[in-house]
Amino acid sequence: MADPTLSRYRSRAAGRAARSILATVALVLVLPGAGARAVILPAASLDGPSEGILAFGGVAMAEDGSGAAVYLKRVDGVAHVFVARYVEHRWLAPIRVDTEEPYAASWARIGAAEGGELEVVWATAFATRNGRPVDELLGATLGPGASLFGPAMIVDPDIQNGTGTSPQVSMSTTGQADVVYRVVNENASATALLRPGDVIEEVRVAHFNGETWTRLGAINRNAGISMRPPSAANAPQIAVGPTGNGVVVWQEPEITGAARIWARRIFGRSLDYVLPVSAPSLSGVPIATDADAPSVAISRLGEAVVAYRQSTGPGSPLAGPRIMLNTLPDGESRDGSQFAGAAIADAAVAGGTNASVGPPSIDIDEKQEVRLFYDSNGAPRVIEGNDRGLTSTLTLGPGFSGSEPLAASVMNPAGGGVSAWPSADSRGVPGVAVREDFPGGGVQTALVGVPPGGPVAELAVARSGLGDGIIGYRSGPVGQAAIVVAQVTAPPAQFVVNVPKTWVRPARATLSWQPAATAAGPLRYQVVLDGRPLATPAGAMSLRIPAAGLGNGHHTVQVLARDVDGEATLTPPAALLIDGRPPTVRISRRGSIVSVQVRDDASGVNARATTISFGDGHFDRGRARARHAYSHAGVYQLVIHVRDKLGVSGVIRRYVSVV
Repeated sequence: MADPTLSRYRSRAAGRAARSILATVALVLVLPGAGARAVILPAASLDGPSEGILAFGGVAMAEDGSGAAVYLKRVDGVAHVFVARYVEHRWLAPIRVDTEEPYAASWARIGAAEGGELEVVWATAFATRNGRPVDELLGATLGPGASLFGPAMIVDPDIQNGTGTSPQVSMSTTGQADVVYRVVNENASATALLRPGDVIEEVRVAHFNGETWTRLGAINRNAGISMRPPSAANAPQIAVGPTGNGVVVWQEPEITGAARIWARRIFGRSLDYVLPVSAPSLSGVPIATDADAPSVAISRLGEAVVAYRQSTGPGSPLAGPRIMLNTLPDGESRDGSQFAGAAIADAAVAGGTNASVGPPSIDIDEKQEVRLFYDSNGAPRVIEGNDRGLTSTLTLGPGFSGSEPLAASVMNPAGGGVSAWPSADSRGVPGVAVREDFPGGGVQTALVGVPPGGPVAELAVARSGLGDGIIGYRSGPVGQAAIVVAQVTAPPAQFVVNVPKTWVRPARATLSWQPAATAAGPLRYQVVLDGRPLATPAGAMSLRIPAAGLGNGHHTVQVLARDVDGEATLTPPAALLIDGRPPTVRISRRGSIVSVQVRDDASGVNARATTISFGDGHFDRGRARARHAYSHAGVYQLVIHVRDKLGVSGVIRRYVSVV
């Protein structure tokens, strides 16, 4: 409810590519059978460097490859929300989102759905309380095919002064979205703060059904327990699956004072019960130190995986800080009412209590395989897992550098994934290191950046359902910052080629194919016959192969799909069976007896169309095998009419001498 003491100072209508100076250095190790590779494209500036750019709010990408980046930029001295859209594999000019809002915006975040649909949320002041600004959380939608955002809608009318709001948006393929955010109540009082510096805070969730926002309220276990002061490392996180159901995770202390990680499932406008995620003990020894930096991902079927960082201290069962993993099953293969139990993701971190472990980034695919990425003593570490366990490897590429040990990583639905982290070139110029793990094995890494190559901040990565990824960040300090993006583009997905299943005559050798899924269209297709590319008209989805180039027998055909970046996918070889010859005849004689055998090793003999004249007035019809005994010696001409099952016919004449 609105506070009657609020003094409103405005009204609102109801409802309301630059080249890189960092050489893109790539190291590629491709194992045999690795298959088509993705390409890490050079970084480009969407906006800036400019003294007006204030903050980067992240990137989002839908399953069809469309997406966007959101950021804050001053206009006439006031911060406003801008979005640059990624459509048909190219970035469009930034557009302003909060066109109705005259006052400063903050905390811009974005979600994406198929067809170019976008949902943006941000905070802005709308009133004062006791002489201090009071913020509200707003949202705006860009519908599929639209070029401008609709009017702002109220998500939450009162988020206090917006301290540590840190909203996180996740959007489903159906156009529904959920946002989790924090509200620090500066006017509330607690009986006692668990630790000095704690605050009274609510973690809230709101749901967007495609038309309106619904506030689901606070999700904390205990609103009377103090929380750690807001930071980037303890911000709540949310992940929504394609069906619209999701999981939200947050940090909240127990009454003992140790901060734990908790979770709740979201079913549309309904919140499920609170679930513990982090481990309170290990091997029977209590963990009395804080857990933070939660990261969550959810599979298509609803299995969720959470990674978090567990600190260490005196008496801790951990030798040093560690990344922990816990899984919430989907409820079909295993019980989905509780997490399976937190476990150490990587026990090989050196350094003991002095080890440096950065915030993790986790993702899960539809096969329920997981990919974890984080900073391990300045070295990027990738951990992958499935039902057989976890494996880890140090990244081939430059180490972490800079003041923000950010890690961002997503999976490729076909396998492998994209990881990015702040780094620097050999001269110390800041940039972003990007690693692409290929589905079939092998790795490529690149260091990307744009001039002037300032410090990297607010790094984010998003992926599509096609294996493409967007990387975005703010380059340089506020006052001379740029919004920088880079793309990792995947080759077109494998597609279906329709080839005749049986033998065909050369004139009927036609094949067709289904469109290949890609975010980098339009595609150009080319038919490959026995390793030879054939002329294929642009836009064609079928081709009749010229009969002149087809010999009798087995051929292999493939179709090559090439995208606008030159990446290509070749379908597996398929057999094309060509039969353009009539059946053959084998004649043998023993004494006065002649045997005739009609054969066709391709489509087969049409025996009923066979006629044999033995040259002495006798005939045989309707059989592929025949014998005839001559009554007199002499030379006879056999005339044999043959036809195969495709209708290819012929006449064979042979002489036999009977003695």
